[in-house]
Amino acid sequence: MSIILGILAIGQIGLFTTFYINQSKRVLEFAQPMYVCMFIASGLITTAACYLYLYITNVGCIVREPLIFISLSVMGAIIASRAWRISMLMSNPLMNAGRSGGEESRGPSRVERIRQFVMTAISALSGCDYSGLTRRNRGGHSGGRPLRVQINFMQMMKAILILCIPQICLQVVVMGLPVLRYTKTLSVASVSYYETFTGTFGQYQCQSSTSASWAVYTFSVIFVILPFICAYLLNLRPKVEMEKLPQIIDESLKIKFALLTVVRIVLTNAPIIGLTYYYQCPAIRAYVAIVVVAGIPTIFNYYIAYIKLGALKNKKMPQVGGASSFSAYSDNGDGNVTGRGSAAYAVKMAEMYSKIGRTEETLELIDETLDVWKTEEKSGGGFALGEQRRQRETVGAGFTKQDLEKLGAEELEMILQLLIIKGDALMKLHGFAAFPLSAELNINAMRIFEACPASKKMKDISIMFPIYNRVGIQLKGGVINQDDSCNLERDLYSRFYYESQVQSFHLVRSLGALAEWYGRIGSTDKAFRYFDTMTRLYMPNEHAPLINEHYAVNRCAITYAVSALWYLQKGQTKQAIQRCDQVINEILPSYDKKDVIGLYHIIWPIIRVLKWNGEVEKARKFYDEWTTDAIGDHFAVGPLHKPMKLLLKICDGNPDGDYETDDMGEDIDMILEFDAPDMTDLNFITDGWSVKSMAAELCLHLARRLEPGNIARRDLIDRGIQMSTMANERNTTAEGLIKHIMAHEAHKGIDDRLLALRKEDNAVDVSVIYNKEDLHASLTGVSALGLTTNGTKGNYTSFDFASKFKVSVGGVGKSSSKSSAGGSGVRFSSRNSSGSSSAAMSTGSTTKKFFSMGSKDVSKSSSHSIKRYSGVASRHSSCGSIAEESTAEITPETTP
Repeated sequence: MSIILGILAIGQIGLFTTFYINQSKRVLEFAQPMYVCMFIASGLITTAACYLYLYITNVGCIVREPLIFISLSVMGAIIASRAWRISMLMSNPLMNAGRSGGEESRGPSRVERIRQFVMTAISALSGCDYSGLTRRNRGGHSGGRPLRVQINFMQMMKAILILCIPQICLQVVVMGLPVLRYTKTLSVASVSYYETFTGTFGQYQCQSSTSASWAVYTFSVIFVILPFICAYLLNLRPKVEMEKLPQIIDESLKIKFALLTVVRIVLTNAPIIGLTYYYQCPAIRAYVAIVVVAGIPTIFNYYIAYIKLGALKNKKMPQVGGASSFSAYSDNGDGNVTGRGSAAYAVKMAEMYSKIGRTEETLELIDETLDVWKTEEKSGGGFALGEQRRQRETVGAGFTKQDLEKLGAEELEMILQLLIIKGDALMKLHGFAAFPLSAELNINAMRIFEACPASKKMKDISIMFPIYNRVGIQLKGGVINQDDSCNLERDLYSRFYYESQVQSFHLVRSLGALAEWYGRIGSTDKAFRYFDTMTRLYMPNEHAPLINEHYAVNRCAITYAVSALWYLQKGQTKQAIQRCDQVINEILPSYDKKDVIGLYHIIWPIIRVLKWNGEVEKARKFYDEWTTDAIGDHFAVGPLHKPMKLLLKICDGNPDGDYETDDMGEDIDMILEFDAPDMTDLNFITDGWSVKSMAAELCLHLARRLEPGNIARRDLIDRGIQMSTMANERNTTAEGLIKHIMAHEAHKGIDDRLLALRKEDNAVDVSVIYNKEDLHASLTGVSALGLTTNGTKGNYTSFDFASKFKVSVGGVGKSSSKSSAGGSGVRFSSRNSSGSSSAAMSTGSTTKKFFSMGSKDVSKSSSHSIKRYSGVASRHSSCGSIAEESTAEITPETTP
């Protein structure tokens, strides 16, 4: 038996050494190798303690049971703590952003509620932030909670200690009370043979002097089982979470198989142990006890640690085209995971890296994985001619046609998935500046899909639909160039519509996209046709969580709000307000409040309808009800929150009377600095009005509350004219044709009113009102009114300052009002300097022409509101078509 225990101990030492040496390997990282090493070490202590069954001493009897029970409890506590750590990382807002589903709407199951309670208890006792757990199933913003949760080493040790405290306390009491201790005792037994011969022999064993030892032993066993049960429970994650995790993290099946094996061993040996008490056989009892005790760490080391070493066997990715490497996950019944190709594992790892905030490692892993499928070019091979050159032409993302021809359908899907993850990672790393890079990846994904022969073998092409959606957003946001008639966007949505008819929730999203496009160009009849088809198919309870999961934002709900703008184009103001009421009463109550971007895209067109149609007070109450101050911390729409509240307080039609000037200084400072990234502005323009118009109007309403000649007033007027000029450039083409009807209508009159204030200001000599030595001060009594620390005017602009900007592709993430290199990817031909002033002077008039999308695309119902406009576009996209050309009419009524 000593030899067997030695072999088991050597095996555990080897396992420990292997994990310790390879703990920096990427494939083992999510297994948390440092804690696995601690787990193996605890099992090694249990195995070593089994020698105390063979060599009986007083000290050995005292420490044997405490060593065994505490080390086994530590093993269970480590497994549970590792599962708790992963679950805590998954509970952060980044992991759950936009995620809601049928499970949440129906409420968590009983098992999930117990699991959440255990996680909360461990988190609270270990000093970790568990607010994400308590708010996870609620709507609303997560407040000031950090976006990413980090569990450090000390917190893990606390969690392990918490789960072991009952066992430790019990064993300390046993060792501290002599009556409960196990001591070395001589056991004497007599053996009779045919009643003529009687033999007596004695053996030493560890035994307690009190009958209460059985109760202590029972509680010790319970406290060993408790951490393992917690470990199994914490690994029973919801299906939606497990689909996004590397399989190496999920240990529920492994724990289940290990526990079942241990139960079999205990049940098999329990009768033998009982017989040893009847026949007084301490040696056999010790043998069976060693089998049971040493078997527990051996079994768990196999399922929890040894199996994970299988990930080290494939040091490289599978060979390109190896279909067997990408077979679906299966379990062979003994807990050993099979058929999990390292490429699929790399995809899961990339997803996990991205979600826990390790963005740079995500990009590195994705690039390494993509390189596996790329053919290395050999140098010195002469010139490639004809077919060879064609094969070596790069399609996108570094892939050649030769590379793509070798791919299978599952490999193509993995490549597309990696490109999507890479785009998201770049956005997290670089923010708005990464939009061009993300757009390039999306276009490359479309090119790869079109050029790869395996795409025709894909049974499910739904992985392309979110890419179409992203490209559409980037087209609207100006990141991808297109002609002023937006034909490229229409072609993209048409393709999306035709391909998405296999799944209903993808179909309703494509119908909504087409409806919004037709509504934006003024073809409201077609817009309502697609919208009506979408509403007939759209099932909020079923489709909303799926759309959130695949598209991040439930744009179908936004389409309901945007449809109110189409009524305004038709001149039906009453119906537009009724549609807003429908959205407020029926759509918003069930909308996922964690989707802050989507929520603001619903709010934006509703404010556009109410504010410009005599319902300012209603708009203000609506905004206050559906937003909180916490929304101001959001990375995308947060900068719009306070300016929106201020605008609804000081705009025309506000029934509360004059604006209180106590905080005017702070408001002026805020508005002089207020702006939004160009992509944000261009996307909100399609929802009814421009952020630039909002900024210009705020400058107007604040400036008119100051006396002529005030320095702050002049700064506000200059800033307002600058923003107004930009708004007009966004709403119109370089030829002066209207591109965004509703945004242009919302901006009308702002220019004229700002110029009127400028005319009043020009009639006042500043030196008459202010002492030249105190020119920095204003009548409002504030110091920061556009002056920098060195006394120069940082926000003062000349009248034609905005005309100096030429928006280029290079600065999508920046606000074009702050850098001449910034701006969206949409190229505008700037007016010449001689005409810039006159153009700016006339932007408030209504003499501009509407940019026609072709007579067949303009609905008759909207003709009365735009009949004064005419014109046809002549410019074409410089980006090239990324969707198949299609001019066929789409009839949504034939949708299956």
